[in-house]
Amino acid sequence: MDKLKTLLKPLKSLSKDVFILSAGILIAQLIPLILQPLLKRTFTPEDFGTFDVFLKSFSILVALSCLKYDNAILLPKKDSESKHVLYLCLLISSFIFTILLLIIFFLKNWLMIKLEGFTFLALLLLPFSVLAFSVFNVFNMYLIRRRKFVLSSTNKISRRFSEGLIQVLLGFLNNSNGLIIGDVIGNVVQGAFSFWKVKLLTPLNHFSFDKIKKVLYEYRELPIFTLVPNILNTFVLGSLTFLILSKFDLQEVGYLEFTQKILAIPTVFISTAISQVVFQRVSKHIAKKENIIPLLFSVMAILLICSSLFILIIECMGTDIFVLIGGEGWESSGEYAQILVYGAATMLIFSPLGKVLIALKKFKVNSLWEILKFIAIIQLFNIDRISINEYLKIYTLIIICSYLIYGVLIIYFSYKYQLDNKIKI
Repeated sequence: MDKLKTLLKPLKSLSKDVFILSAGILIAQLIPLILQPLLKRTFTPEDFGTFDVFLKSFSILVALSCLKYDNAILLPKKDSESKHVLYLCLLISSFIFTILLLIIFFLKNWLMIKLEGFTFLALLLLPFSVLAFSVFNVFNMYLIRRRKFVLSSTNKISRRFSEGLIQVLLGFLNNSNGLIIGDVIGNVVQGAFSFWKVKLLTPLNHFSFDKIKKVLYEYRELPIFTLVPNILNTFVLGSLTFLILSKFDLQEVGYLEFTQKILAIPTVFISTAISQVVFQRVSKHIAKKENIIPLLFSVMAILLICSSLFILIIECMGTDIFVLIGGEGWESSGEYAQILVYGAATMLIFSPLGKVLIALKKFKVNSLWEILKFIAIIQLFNIDRISINEYLKIYTLIIICSYLIYGVLIIYFSYKYQLDNKIKI
C-alpha cells in the first residue's frame, strides 16, 4: 500500500499542470479537426500532399533553428541565466533565417523540382514560418519554466484559430496555397502572442553578450550531442512523406497526410503536454537529487492505457472515421491508419519520456539511439517494387522496435541515476 501511495503521489501534483496544458492543446487541436470536413471538401488530395511536404520540411528546419539551446531554458537555477539562453536562441534562429533566405534565392529552381508541387511563394514562406515558430517556442519554454501553463495553452489556441480562418477563406477563393499561407500566419500569430505575454510577465531589457557567451559554452553539449540526432529523428518522423513522394505520387502523400493528422491527435493532446511537464519535473527532481522512478512509471502506465484505447478505436472504426470526416474518396487514409496505428501507439508511450534522458544529460545515448533509428528507416528508400501497404508495414515494424529499445534505455538510466546517487527506490 505504501508503495502504491508513493507511485500515485507524483500524479497529484503532475495532473493539474498536465490538465491545464492539455486543455489548451485539446481546444487548439479541436479547431483544425472541426474544420477538416470543410477543408477536405475544398482542397484536393494533391493540395494536402504539397502541404504535408511543406510541413515536414518545416519540421526539419525548426529542429535546426535554435541548435537545441531551447531545451536549456528550463535548466538554469537563476532566471537571469534562463533569459540569456532565450536571447541566445533568438540570435541563432535569426541567423539561420537569413541563411535559409539566401539558399532559397540561389537554389530556388532546383528546390522547386525536388519539392514537387511547391510554388515559389510556398518556398519563400518556409523560412518565415520557421522563424515565427522558433520565436514562439523559446518564449513558450520560458512560460513553462515560470509555470504559466494557462498562458502557454492560450498561445496554441490563437495559432489554430488564425490558421483555420485564413485556410477557410482562401479555400473559398480557390487558392491552392491556402493551406500553407494559413499555417504560416498561425505561426506568426502565436509567436507574437508568446512574446507579448512574456514581455508583460518580466522585463527583457537586461542583455549581456558576456552572459550569452557564458550560456553558449555552458550548455554546448546540447548542440554537440542532441542537434544531429534530433534532426535525424525529425526526418524519421517525416520520412514517410518523403518516402511515399519518391516511390508513388502526390495524391498518396495527401491521403497519408490525413492519416498522420488523425494518428497524431493523442500525441498532440497527451504526449506533448506530458513531455513538457515531465521535463520540468524531472529536471527539478534531479537538481535536488530526488527519486524520479515513481513519476516515470506513473506516466508510462497512463500512456499505455491511452495507446491501447487508441489502437482499439482505429482498428474497429478506422475507415468509417476518415470517410465521416473527409467524405467519399478518403477511404485509403483509413486503411493506412489501421497499419500505422501500432507504431503511433508505441511512440505515444515512450516518446514523451525521452526528455528524461536529456534531463539526465545522457546526450550520447540519446544520440546513438536516434542515429541507429535513422539508419534503419533510411533503408526503406532502397526498397523498390513493393506496394504502399508493404512499405507502411515495414515502417511500422521499425518504429515499434526502435521505441521499445528507447523505453528500455530510459528505464535503465533512470535506475542507474538512483543507484549512483544512493537514492532509495
